Amino acid sequence: MRWMIRLASWGVLVAAVLLLVTAYVHSRRAKIELVPTTSSLPLYGELPPFSLTAHTGEPIRLDDLRGMVWVANFFFTTCRSICPIMQENVATEVYAALKDNPQVRLVSFTVDPEHDTPQVLAEYARAKGAAPDRWTFVTGAKKDIYHLARKGFKLAAEDTPEYIQDTKHDFIHSEKLVLVDRQGRIRGYYSGLDLEQVRQVVRDVQQLLREEPDQ
Repeated sequence: MRWMIRLASWGVLVAAVLLLVTAYVHSRRAKIELVPTTSSLPLYGELPPFSLTAHTGEPIRLDDLRGMVWVANFFFTTCRSICPIMQENVATEVYAALKDNPQVRLVSFTVDPEHDTPQVLAEYARAKGAAPDRWTFVTGAKKDIYHLARKGFKLAAEDTPEYIQDTKHDFIHSEKLVLVDRQGRIRGYYSGLDLEQVRQVVRDVQQLLREEPDQ
């Protein structure tokens, strides 16, 4: 019996590693080009318009976020691999440091919108202690979210291949946190699993706030 438990544990570990490697490969395939800028932070291009649904049930669009510096990431509520670590880092490091600044927003997009309805995300937000006007959890049509992840943020987002679906890891998505400026332009990518990179997000947000004062 013990060897069966060990074998199952190793199976879950191997599957999680495969997911991380696959997400990394897909992220590397995405063509991310730097755009010239006078800022010390790089400029990776502009996000396309989008219209999705916040966990409050209200629509959320790119235009709603203009004028704010925001940090985006992709997750799903039933994830048991990278999401718990990433979201805990976001909560304890980024949200805790920036939650009192009305010019900053955190935006977490689910990659499992069929399960993660506004009601499910609202409960998740309550569990995280997230104020709705500071940390928004977003759902919507799956094709729209995946298109935004791939073409807008240049990140991996897709269903898990069939050969590892029996591990309960049903989606592949990037662990990256993405920094977006007041004009809806991508200014940085950071690993949500690396605590020092997560802390760098806070420093770079503060730098953007200094460089781009609210008009």
